Amino acid sequence: MIPVFALRRDDDHGIGDTRAVREAVEFCARHGFEVLQILPIHDTVGDHSPYNPISSRALSPALLTLDETAAPGLTSGILDEIFPQNWLSQLREGSVKHRLVHSLKLNALVQAYDVFRQSNEAEAHEELKQFEKQEEDWLADYVLFRALAMKYENNPHWEQWQPEHRSPAAARTWLESHDEGGQIQHLCRALNYVQWVARKQWKAVRDHADACGVLLMGEMSFGVSKSSADVWSHRDLFDIEWSMGTRPVVYFDTNKDSETWGQNWGLPPYRWENHRSTHFTWLRKRLQSEAQFFHICRLDHLRGYFRAYMFPWQGGSEHSQFATLSEHEAAQRTGGRLPRFVPAPDDDKLHSGMNDLQGREIIAIMQEAAGPMQLFAEIMGAMPDYMRKALDDLQMPNLTFPLLEKNEDGSINPPDLFRPLSLISYGNHDHAPLASIYNQGLAKMKDEPDSKARTDLNNLLEFAGWEGLPPETLNDELLKALQRSLFNTPCILAVLMIPDLLGIPLRFNLPGSYGDLTWCDRLDFSLSEFEKHPVYGPRIPRAAELARAAGRTSSELSTR
Repeated sequence: MIPVFALRRDDDHGIGDTRAVREAVEFCARHGFEVLQILPIHDTVGDHSPYNPISSRALSPALLTLDETAAPGLTSGILDEIFPQNWLSQLREGSVKHRLVHSLKLNALVQAYDVFRQSNEAEAHEELKQFEKQEEDWLADYVLFRALAMKYENNPHWEQWQPEHRSPAAARTWLESHDEGGQIQHLCRALNYVQWVARKQWKAVRDHADACGVLLMGEMSFGVSKSSADVWSHRDLFDIEWSMGTRPVVYFDTNKDSETWGQNWGLPPYRWENHRSTHFTWLRKRLQSEAQFFHICRLDHLRGYFRAYMFPWQGGSEHSQFATLSEHEAAQRTGGRLPRFVPAPDDDKLHSGMNDLQGREIIAIMQEAAGPMQLFAEIMGAMPDYMRKALDDLQMPNLTFPLLEKNEDGSINPPDLFRPLSLISYGNHDHAPLASIYNQGLAKMKDEPDSKARTDLNNLLEFAGWEGLPPETLNDELLKALQRSLFNTPCILAVLMIPDLLGIPLRFNLPGSYGDLTWCDRLDFSLSEFEKHPVYGPRIPRAAELARAAGRTSSELSTR
């Protein structure tokens, strides 16, 4: 598992891109890894979390490859002007500079469109026209929304826009009579082109994966941003007065603002009654869109389809203001409203049956819409019995994390108790990698003998079957033991985050955090450079051999 933004290649523009994903596919094929998992790839603005997209269907321009072969109309002259060499070296150094990189890459693609539209490539022009027609149900509103956000200096918060821009109908009426209308319409056509290029590049990535015998695993975020084209154009499908998130959780670390009330993602809850009246068309088309690019899709926050945890205040800085308030103080600010579960809490025996009915209905809809694309449910920690039974009845695989599979006394469950119909991993993008968990546990063994970090360390060593004293660092032998234990579980799919393949402490996200310094850390080297590294290089084929020894081959995967 590797987020696209974290990948590196020789000629990138400061962020991982579709060509880097192709190289990752080849890396997997060279070593016999069957599945390459990435995070959501949809467009974002401002908040660059892949889980807060401004569109459920539009793909991120920032993740596209920029060269003359990958984007029709793009020239070396455009690239040299927008990305002079001294800038490129700075963009490539360290973490992703999201605001700058996103702006520069989109600017290059808009200029490429101006060249492309004057070309005589009749076949390509017809292909673009057909794309616009086929995707009109979402594309027309998205490009208008995106163009208006650019007019407001990349501010997608449509509630802050002028009244004549706060709905698609009003904005189109304004376009017809305003002097800026022509300029905005031209930008909309350029953004159509950008999404056409994006579809072509990601479909080419899938074709390349097919040729290499590698399965691509993408992800569908649970929600969309309140400041999104979807909410702007389908207000009736969302409740913009509330904000989705989770209660405080104990199974991984979060930022301080999440300790009192939980994580507030700032996402508007769904009005499922209105989705139901449209036969869940919006949701069905999301799944069908993902199926164009992926063989497997991870469903983010599956619990939320059964019941949503909702806040009467927004996320980000507003949530921080509530972090120090008591329940009484918070209620005074909100007119008595407090965070709650909808339809009902899981422990409400009288009403929680509604949760079960809702979750089963929505999961069945998604399975049907996904077609041959396999779905895996992101659902962590102990599940209520009704959720577990629903997953079994619907044959829905879920994620399993060894450190969360615990007995009542806090000890880890043996692997033979893990649900076979699941994807097992030591963590996902929200978790600390093995190297960090191990180092923190070692540091606290003496100072805090009852700490969670020490418990996690002991559970890791037990899961690995490690005997004797723990080593001073996560060395080759312990990493090998941990990987072997993961691969030898009965779960149908075992996935290593790239930090847990290499044994490095790189972390992709701290839950509950926001701002420019999140979702931006990258690998220090390209995958091909890691293969040649004297320390990390040998760990890659060794992990692949452990997987093969456990029977995790393509034929075994299909029978599992």
